[in-house]
Amino acid sequence: MNTQESVEIVIQPRNSMDWEEFVRTTPEGSIALDGIVTGGPKYDEITKHINFDHHDGVVREATMSTATQVFMAIKGGLMKSFGKCKPCLVYINDTDQDTALAVWLLLKHELFEGTRSIPHINRLLSLDNHWDITGGAFPVNLNDELVRQHTWVFRPYAELRKSGKLAQASQETMRDNLEAVLGRLNQFLMGQSGSVELDTRREILFQSPEFWIVNELGGNEARYQLFSEGMDAFISKVATREDGHFVYTIGRRSRFIPFPVKKFYDIFNKAENLPTGQGWGGSDIIGGSSRSLGSSLSWEELRDLTIKQISSE
Repeated sequence: MNTQESVEIVIQPRNSMDWEEFVRTTPEGSIALDGIVTGGPKYDEITKHINFDHHDGVVREATMSTATQVFMAIKGGLMKSFGKCKPCLVYINDTDQDTALAVWLLLKHELFEGTRSIPHINRLLSLDNHWDITGGAFPVNLNDELVRQHTWVFRPYAELRKSGKLAQASQETMRDNLEAVLGRLNQFLMGQSGSVELDTRREILFQSPEFWIVNELGGNEARYQLFSEGMDAFISKVATREDGHFVYTIGRRSRFIPFPVKKFYDIFNKAENLPTGQGWGGSDIIGGSSRSLGSSLSWEELRDLTIKQISSE
């Protein structure tokens, strides 16, 4: 996948590395997006390596989404420097909404450099930023036309994620998925976007004053609705993998909700005998089960472990 500027996308499904490994093993002018490199945003002016990320080692609400970081970097002259590297390699390990939008902005960077502006792209980016940094908790009018268009643009990813196939998707499958979303972003750019209703189907498996356990039948779109109904902290069953393991997300509306997400990563990893870095993880606002392994724990086991921890505090 190349542009005239030789921006090349390198997809490494579910892989992650630290900053030192990224700098050591990738060429000059390499860009990492949204979690493939751990440790938060970093930039090496000498080696021309940069990591755009808002998951690890950051204050989530105070850190822009990956796509917004990329947008700001483009405005600041990123490609004047990195464009000299041929090719400029962009590394990703997933094709979620934030990653795909960041990739698209890099591929279309000339449209946004300097004073160039595209108002409807700015609005889409703003919505993506608000939802991504809050894990879908930021309140918006779900009947707004932009919300319906956002849903249409990223529906190929939502369908792959909810099917459970994303958890074990090959590089080829992820590339096809990314291409589908990039194509829809191009249509949105040209004013030819589709518009679809959100799939808000959901099943509440457990509910207490402290947290809910839900089955996101409609994926992220269901979570938007659940937050609007008063959910503040949650464990969400996203999908069942082909190997029988589960894909879970765990999170809270903000740091102001007393639900120790990072502590639960350690508790769940201990229950599954998974070492830190290979199991549950994420930020202090939202995270989930291992991208590569999923989780062997049932939602009932997660419920009991969570209640035990809350009761001990």
